[in-house]
Amino acid sequence: MAIDGQITRTDDDAFTGWIASLTFDVDIVLTQNPYKKEDKHPDFEITTKTPRNREIRIGSAWEQTSKAGNDYLSLSVMVNGQQVRVNALRGKDDPEGTYRLVPLAG
Repeated sequence: MAIDGQITRTDDDAFTGWIASLTFDVDIVLTQNPYKKEDKHPDFEITTKTPRNREIRIGSAWEQTSKAGNDYLSLSVMVNGQQVRVNALRGKDDPEGTYRLVPLAG
């Protein structure tokens, strides 16, 4: 599935951005998970707005570190009734706090 997107860290340690494919295009917000009690629990909740402007949770995100020592986010998002897994990666030319969403292979 062709997926694109971007998130940017905000001053309050949240993220705002978007995720899109040929069948969906939504703005998203990642906020700290207030229910995190264990390391395996998600670090962030992912929300969007419904067509009637109601906030709805559509996924979760975890802070990760690659084997090379690079920090990234692993996102799991439910869109159009389907689970979408992407990683949020920083490229060397990306502005500080900006991450590109890259779909997981397979």
